[in-house]
Amino acid sequence: MSLKPEKKQRIKQLLDEGVLSVSDIAKKLKIKVSTVESFTGPGETALATRLTHAIDERNALKKQNKELLRENGLFMALKDVIKDKVKPIIPFKQEKVADFDGKIKESVVLHLSDEHADSVIEPHMVGGLEHYNLTIALRRAEVLVDTVLKFTQKTLTNYSFETLYILANGDHVNGDIHDATKHSAYRNSIRNALAVGQMHACMYRDLAPYFKDVKVIYTSGNHGRRTIKKEYHSPWNNWDYLVGETAKAYCQDMKNVEFKIPESYSTCIDIEGYGFCIRHGDDIKSWNGIPWYGVERQTRRLSALHSIKGKPVHYFCYGHFHNLSSQSHLDGEILINGAWPGTSPYAYNSLGVCGKPSQLLHGVHEDIGISWRLPVLLKSENEHLGPTRYHLSLAKEE
Repeated sequence: MSLKPEKKQRIKQLLDEGVLSVSDIAKKLKIKVSTVESFTGPGETALATRLTHAIDERNALKKQNKELLRENGLFMALKDVIKDKVKPIIPFKQEKVADFDGKIKESVVLHLSDEHADSVIEPHMVGGLEHYNLTIALRRAEVLVDTVLKFTQKTLTNYSFETLYILANGDHVNGDIHDATKHSAYRNSIRNALAVGQMHACMYRDLAPYFKDVKVIYTSGNHGRRTIKKEYHSPWNNWDYLVGETAKAYCQDMKNVEFKIPESYSTCIDIEGYGFCIRHGDDIKSWNGIPWYGVERQTRRLSALHSIKGKPVHYFCYGHFHNLSSQSHLDGEILINGAWPGTSPYAYNSLGVCGKPSQLLHGVHEDIGISWRLPVLLKSENEHLGPTRYHLSLAKEE
């Protein structure tokens, strides 16, 4: 097929511009790819092919970036609105942190994960082994805070804790997966996340007066994700991210509370000279419901990678498995946090699993790493009556 001079000139112009690939030019001008390739000189065909691949890859990346921005756009917009509209919680008066003279100086670490605080679990669904909802979660939050303060301020009187680290390691809400929103506190994911974020802020307000610094680190879990499969490029496309930003907005007047919410499903921090790797753990494969082989394999590989970079990890901190436990690992330890609900309809009926609602608290000393640990049990008598001091400013649960 002969081409008109105008079309020939147009083909040459588009090739010179280098914006469109050969296939794109053919599509644009409604001609064959071979026709466009005939306008490339000797030796240029291979170059044009490479250029085609490069342009196609660039266009795919641009499309992916647009999709990512669109996915995260909801949370970016909500974050800005929350920061502007939320009325910050009034901080409590700062208490005097104990002097170091004659005392053991350490940092204290609270693992905060797997609250699934917006869940509604009725006793008849789980053989009478658990009764859980947002009201009970608020009471368990009070128990957790009270235990942390009692143990660090009154029991360990020969210790001085200057810094409290809170590893907020995902699944703070039950999220959208498995149609969980239908069986949640507000039956609305935004309101659920805002409520749990406010609960976290109340906890940080109560803890902050007793420490010089409170450092809160958030990572996202699997229940909060808004995609069917886990998208590793978009950890902020997750209701756990909104929980963290909500808590941060409520705590903006607390000068000694610092938030770290990385755009990553995992992060590493230094505590008293020891490396802590924080990740939820949902991408670890279990064998017959036992995660240790998968955990050990992942931590072994990550240890090697971080050691090569000169930043060794001594402690790997996980949530997800709802069973507070630990295992030695090379130069440190693998720590798995507990969960706030003892079981759920899925865990009870499908897996036959039920545990004690608990969270992990421990100290870190500069010479020996983790020095002591306390499994904080969350259930209390009359918890069905609800919280004594944590009351949310949102509407009542439906």
